[in-house]
Amino acid sequence: MKFFDCNVMIGEAVVPIPNAILDARTLLAEMDRLDIAQALFFHYAFTMDQKKDINRLTLEAARQSNRLVPTWVLSTAVTRMGEKLEDQVGRMLDSGVKAARILLDEGPSAGPLILKLYMLEDVYARMNQHRIPLLIPDEYLHAQPTLSSLIPQASYDDIETICRSFPDLPIVLLQPPYNSQQALLTLAQRHKNFYFSMPIYGLFRELENTARMIGADRMLFGSNMPVHDPSLGIGMILYAELNDRDKQLMAGGNLARLLESVQ
Repeated sequence: MKFFDCNVMIGEAVVPIPNAILDARTLLAEMDRLDIAQALFFHYAFTMDQKKDINRLTLEAARQSNRLVPTWVLSTAVTRMGEKLEDQVGRMLDSGVKAARILLDEGPSAGPLILKLYMLEDVYARMNQHRIPLLIPDEYLHAQPTLSSLIPQASYDDIETICRSFPDLPIVLLQPPYNSQQALLTLAQRHKNFYFSMPIYGLFRELENTARMIGADRMLFGSNMPVHDPSLGIGMILYAELNDRDKQLMAGGNLARLLESVQ
């Protein structure tokens, strides 16, 4: 089984993680131990120019191995006069990056996360044009701030609006909990461009039942390493009562297909 992890972070967080993965070498060693073939990752940083530094450090780490696939951390608010947020999509593609993710703005001057269409329509349109997957942590839709950020102002309604308005823009919800099942199923049934990661989506037979309802091609393996242990998601897939084709789609095939579709 070829596992391709869609949700990994390296670097030291503001609040230290007990078993943080600080660099690319440590991540590769952990991937070897768990038999994970590739990882879609970003390198966290807490600096004055946070998003720029995160993307720079991510690209530097990705050069150490083709098994490390960089994720672009998207700016969702203008920080300089005359700045056009949609221009970052071109910079991302020019850097060879094929996936973007949302990260809370942090620090004393940071505003709350807002994903409203009227604020980010041009960014979504540019990503839709190139079919770039956008990864959004589910916790941001439940008003959970960090110690260095404000409460996010985003919701499932925003996800529905984005999916409906931009059908060629894949939206990947990261780490949804089991009690979000109704929203996930409804969004997946209404929108072919809606996906989610599944390692903590794990009530008894929940994975198999969901796959039978919406198909195995909507779920991605995403460990949230180093916060969660990848063995949870790996075990769910390996021991699921599903055929080998569906297991491989979840393990890495779906993510590989999304990245290959970027234009």
